[in-house]
Amino acid sequence: MNLMLHAAALLVLLLCIQQTDWKLFRQSTLLQHLSLGGIAVLTFIWSLSAKLDYGLSIHFLGITTLTLMLGLRRALLAGAVVVLLNQFINDYDAYMVSTLYLSHVVVPALLTFISYAVIYHRLPRHPFVYIFVNAFLIGALAMAFTHLAHGSWALLSGYLSWDNIWQNYGVITPLLMFPEALLNGMAVTLMVVYRPHWLKTFSDEVYLDNS
Repeated sequence: MNLMLHAAALLVLLLCIQQTDWKLFRQSTLLQHLSLGGIAVLTFIWSLSAKLDYGLSIHFLGITTLTLMLGLRRALLAGAVVVLLNQFINDYDAYMVSTLYLSHVVVPALLTFISYAVIYHRLPRHPFVYIFVNAFLIGALAMAFTHLAHGSWALLSGYLSWDNIWQNYGVITPLLMFPEALLNGMAVTLMVVYRPHWLKTFSDEVYLDNS
């Protein structure tokens, strides 16, 4: 299973590298600063984690905000750097890198991006909808799906029993969902109000002119 996860993580990275507009990245100082700043902030947040067995850890994610800010492909690339940096900080085993990347970056980033696309077409394009649903609500769900994905890996791989996962990992998930939602909601709210051009998925013309 670990070999398959390594292959899946590598495939995701290769697709992101191939489809990213690197010319735009080189020309945009703002995009460079946002990417490096996002990596720095999330690396610090992730370093403040409680490490459990087999890579299970408890910490805030911030991937929802990163995805709304940079877009899916750049968020996946930036998230890979965050995982690598935290692998050294928290001293996880090398084989855990792909698992952590897929569960803690790819899963919440895909959930955020797909939800944003559905919400954009199905719900009113209003700043409140963008902030409360895309950032607050989806941020909470991202935490739940991340823990579900990583806990499922530990269970299917035979590293931990269901009771062990539930008692040490599952029961804390609901308690982390609201703070994660608040973290993303506050960050996105501040950017919508003061720096809307920092958000790739937000524009005044779309959300304010229609509100």
